[in-house]
Amino acid sequence: MNNLRVRLVLWTVALEAISLLLFSVILITFIQRRETGQIEDILRLSAAELNAVVDIQGSQYIVSPQETTDLRTRGVMAWIIALDGQPGFTVGNAEMYPLPNHVPPLEEMRSGELANGTPIYLFNTALTKGSRQLGSMVLAFPLAESRRFVSHILLALGIGIPLILLLSIGGGLFLANRALAPVAVITKTAQRISSADDLSRRLDLNLPDDEISRLAHTFNAMLDRLELAFQHERQFTADASHELRTPLGFLKTQLSLARSRPRNAVVLQKMMADMESDVDRMTHLIEQMLALAQVEQGSAAPCDVVALAQLLQQVVQDFQTRAQTRNITLTLNCPSRIDIRLMGNAEQLQQVFSNLIENGLKYTPEGGEVDIGLGRNRQQITVRVSDSGIGIQPEALSHLFERFYRVDDARARQSGGFGLGLAITRAIVQAHHGRITVTSTPGNGTTFTLQFPAAFLPS
Repeated sequence: MNNLRVRLVLWTVALEAISLLLFSVILITFIQRRETGQIEDILRLSAAELNAVVDIQGSQYIVSPQETTDLRTRGVMAWIIALDGQPGFTVGNAEMYPLPNHVPPLEEMRSGELANGTPIYLFNTALTKGSRQLGSMVLAFPLAESRRFVSHILLALGIGIPLILLLSIGGGLFLANRALAPVAVITKTAQRISSADDLSRRLDLNLPDDEISRLAHTFNAMLDRLELAFQHERQFTADASHELRTPLGFLKTQLSLARSRPRNAVVLQKMMADMESDVDRMTHLIEQMLALAQVEQGSAAPCDVVALAQLLQQVVQDFQTRAQTRNITLTLNCPSRIDIRLMGNAEQLQQVFSNLIENGLKYTPEGGEVDIGLGRNRQQITVRVSDSGIGIQPEALSHLFERFYRVDDARARQSGGFGLGLAITRAIVQAHHGRITVTSTPGNGTTFTLQFPAAFLPS
């Protein structure tokens, strides 16, 4: 059965039916035991009273009718049996019936029947005077009234339980419809979004603070993330297509020129070199796009303990030749007595620091400085990459980590940049539970600050 409302109601009614049946069994058992206990008390009390008023004259048992009024009022009947086993006297309606068959042993009780089939409860006890046994008494109490009471209870339960279950089904369906109505709205909204490809729709439900409300808010938050992700993907696709169009256009132009007429080997070699450069540019772009996609999608990269000081020393050493060629001072400042380590991927962190140092060298004029600083303050590891370059305009700082964003588009194209380096850098830093910020003053340089929580350090 695929309807959640029906399944919910059926399960509820089934559990309710089981509970009511168990309650009924317990109730009937309790009533029967209580009735039986009361009857046994009546029989014991009546036996004691009868034993006190029976008088024996010779072989005759004599009981005054006035002294057995209470027994008859209770509905108790009794047979007094002589020692030879012959009935000697009767009390109440016992004179109308012979002694029942299957009389219980002395001092025991059991159910039985009169000669006409009337159900009774029997008690067989000794008739004594002092320490002498003068015979026995068999007392009987009719069970018709008790059984009639129990049957009335059973009839009431037989009628009441089905009515309660029917009311529960109706009430359950009503409550289930009210409770699950927001879920139906969520389903319809999701279907409209799926069919219309419109991620701007949101659930506008006035709900109390319960599970359904939290589901609706979670659904809206998921739509926010999906809409943002789709916008990023569309923008990413559009930007990638735009970036690939230029080298592909150059490549097609070179091929068309090469085929347009016969050319000598030198010219063809030059054309082939230009085409190879365009292919390299596209290859580099695709590699950067793949790297960014892998980091943003959370693809698990192997992590290990990374000694940041040693890693930064290696990166700085790799760039020293380029810095010296341009007469730029490249320095690294690390604390000498503190071994700063964190859990991370060494290759990705190396790419982060390489991107930042490369940017610093690229936009710092000759004679300038690029300084890298490493430090730790209790719960935080900090890496700063500062340069004395041309700086960045304030309006560009908020877009600096966006994909394919270039502060100076023309100069970036000439230098071979695609605007993906800083986007990759931020994605890697965030994957390492850190954050990156930038401050810059036009004409006075730029500083990138990376912060990693010390909570991710190995013990």
